[in-house]
Amino acid sequence: MLRAMEKLVYLLWKRPGDPNNDVFRDRLLQALPAPFARHGAAQLKLAVSDSDVAAGAALHLGAHAPDALVTFWLECIQDRGPVEALIAASAGRHAGYLVVESQALRLVTDPAERGTRTRGFSLVGCIEPRAGLSQAEFIERWETVHRDVAIQTQSTFSYVRNEVVRPVTKNAPPWQGVIEEGFPSEALSNPQAFYDAVGDEPKYRENLRRMIESCDAFLSLKDVDSHPMSEYRFF
Repeated sequence: MLRAMEKLVYLLWKRPGDPNNDVFRDRLLQALPAPFARHGAAQLKLAVSDSDVAAGAALHLGAHAPDALVTFWLECIQDRGPVEALIAASAGRHAGYLVVESQALRLVTDPAERGTRTRGFSLVGCIEPRAGLSQAEFIERWETVHRDVAIQTQSTFSYVRNEVVRPVTKNAPPWQGVIEEGFPSEALSNPQAFYDAVGDEPKYRENLRRMIESCDAFLSLKDVDSHPMSEYRFF
């Protein structure tokens, strides 16, 4: 029998005293998985902008610049207190959201690889609608036209859309969606690899044009926060 679950997404910032994000990553990997499981959290995923994605410095966008992402599922959002406390104890600050997940391009984790670094990297994007768009128009363009363009023009091997239902923490940035896209490692520093056009400059330019045009049609581009991260799955 399938259990009814709710998905929660948290963006995290490291502590002011952390010397680097690798220290932050190691603390999250040590502090969260086992206690989360004991408190009923399922399908835990951690992602951190660590040294393994340093080659993707040019891919960082946005003023908020979260250092990590934590996602998981609970049977009831009201029971999030213990796991949210664990997040708060491990990070300098955090912003949490209740979301609806849609897997536009699904990656199945090999059981033998659970808890280890996923291949490639995850590009985590936090987004807001373009000015003048209704919520319904924003979702329609994101779920229809843009889904196809993103998959057709990029070298993604996974694509998770998280539509924000509401924030669950105070002072959370007004993001309406959080995107998790899996890319091969080559895409960190090679734009042609990112746009699935290695060795083909005309294809690269066309895919880039289509992607920018599609994003501009429904996103507030100046408010996008997008960051490459190393991903760890525990499901």
